[in-house]
Amino acid sequence: MADLWSYESIIALIVIALCLTAAVYLLWEPVKMRLLCRILHLPPPESGIRLLKNVTVAMSDGVMLVCDIYRPTDSGPFPVILMRTPYEKGNDDYSFPLIAKIFCSQGYVFISQDVRGKYGSEGEFSPFVNETKDGTDTIAWIMKQDWCDGNVGMWGFSYLGTCCWVVAPESPPGLKALVTIFCSQNAYTTWIDKGVPYLKDILFWLSKHHGRRGREVTHEEIDKIILQLPVLEFDKRLKDGIDTFKTWMAHLHTDDYWGSFSVSGRRSEISVPALFIGGWYDRFLRDTIRDYNKTIRANPRSLTTKSRLIIGWWSHDPTIEPPDVHFSKEGRFYHQFEPMVKWFNCWLKGEEFAFDPDNPVAYYMMGKNEWRNAASWPPPGVSNVKFYLDSKGHANSGEGDGTLSTSISVKEVTDSYVYDPLDPVPSIGNNMLYPNDTEGPRDQKLILERHDVLVYTTKPMEGDYEIAGPVSAVIYVQSSAVDTDFCARLCDLHPNGKSYFLINGFQRMRFLDSVKITHGVEKDKIYRVELDMGHIAHCFLRGHRIQLQITSSDFPNHERNLNTGGSNEGDAEETTAVQTIHHGRTYDSHLLLPHL
Repeated sequence: MADLWSYESIIALIVIALCLTAAVYLLWEPVKMRLLCRILHLPPPESGIRLLKNVTVAMSDGVMLVCDIYRPTDSGPFPVILMRTPYEKGNDDYSFPLIAKIFCSQGYVFISQDVRGKYGSEGEFSPFVNETKDGTDTIAWIMKQDWCDGNVGMWGFSYLGTCCWVVAPESPPGLKALVTIFCSQNAYTTWIDKGVPYLKDILFWLSKHHGRRGREVTHEEIDKIILQLPVLEFDKRLKDGIDTFKTWMAHLHTDDYWGSFSVSGRRSEISVPALFIGGWYDRFLRDTIRDYNKTIRANPRSLTTKSRLIIGWWSHDPTIEPPDVHFSKEGRFYHQFEPMVKWFNCWLKGEEFAFDPDNPVAYYMMGKNEWRNAASWPPPGVSNVKFYLDSKGHANSGEGDGTLSTSISVKEVTDSYVYDPLDPVPSIGNNMLYPNDTEGPRDQKLILERHDVLVYTTKPMEGDYEIAGPVSAVIYVQSSAVDTDFCARLCDLHPNGKSYFLINGFQRMRFLDSVKITHGVEKDKIYRVELDMGHIAHCFLRGHRIQLQITSSDFPNHERNLNTGGSNEGDAEETTAVQTIHHGRTYDSHLLLPHL
């Protein structure tokens, strides 16, 4: 027995165990990929996968960026898909290795690269600033590799998608197609809503991804900070100061700072086709739709006219499903890998175009929970219908007397509430990047209990009522403040009495005419305010009710207005405001819905 458990025997057993483990892994990995491809409705893997880690690529200024390269084990060359990220190229939390293996299994070299200044890459990270040049330099390097067949695509979501867009107008040789998910061509609208910062998202993102490796950030930490004033001192309250935060707060207007790393003004220079993917509850939905519509028209002689748009129900993290509202299995995000692979197969491999050329838009009709195809967005056949606000003067809270109807009242009525910046209406139901379990179609119970929220509701629908397209609310307002905000929220009130968030719009009064023009609000003057609420495809089912909320805050999604007319970022003083909404024949405040 002593010989059996000698040192040499133990070492031998360990070696055998390690060899068996390696053998099991080598046998299981191909089986796992075959099963995954079947689940994703993809063809079986074309070959095995070879991973080359931490490959360095020299930029034109000598800075070295690192990549993980996933290559098919078959002999090449192959088409290449490039993904550039500040979130660590091998990050399992973002499923980067799994995504790389999915595309690699379909006959692509997939490259995951740390952007400048992040993790293994040299240099200093400055959001958006270096992504154009570094992206084009990386593609130039790819084109020189013997495993590249001369066809390159770019893939990315959120910041990674922006990394795709900033390269597109440069037209680097070899770049043939893009897949961009939940992102924007405009860095300004990524973080700022017509002069109003998306406060928590900015602070959370900059805190989490500040520096080379970033750090762990909790909602408790950020939520405590954003309740304090002034806003410009937020960075001092963090563990690390963030210069970028003050820079962004100094550029709340559209200007050359944002234009230097946005491509919204260069769409006519984009010549590659793109697959745009967005979600009804994603922060960037407005941008996704705007970018698609403007890109396909900006260069009519280019392949951008072949671009396609897919919109699902998803929030910015499409793997999170809401707790109360049901969506179909067919609506889950993983089904989008099939069109993504087909898209690259067409443009990088020369395979037959596998999409309906007459219907380049696919969208998910919520409520009905089904996919629809359309020739355009908004879909043909949409007509705008006005639902007029009415009440007996007490529309406050869900227990008030506010109504919505397609018939306008002959009576002139007002509803009023007091907006207190120290007690803002919470962002329950939203499209935030860091929502802390409040994103998507959340129950509005807590909001409907508040008397600083005006609520207008239709009678139960006698039949299914579908809407598809842009939603807006026109309201006539007065305020006792010299500057203030107004917010509109569209909801679906179910027969069980629960109301669920769909979409919202926000307007700061000092930017009523233009983000570049600021003016105060004259006391007692009535202003016409049009609230752009974005886009939606939703069916109010029979027995459901359309509900509109009007209030003056959406916190912490949007920064609070302090009502003083001073700097909402630099001041620490605030005051309450009495807000009045007018409705009736003279002041026809209404909700405008795109009826399908």
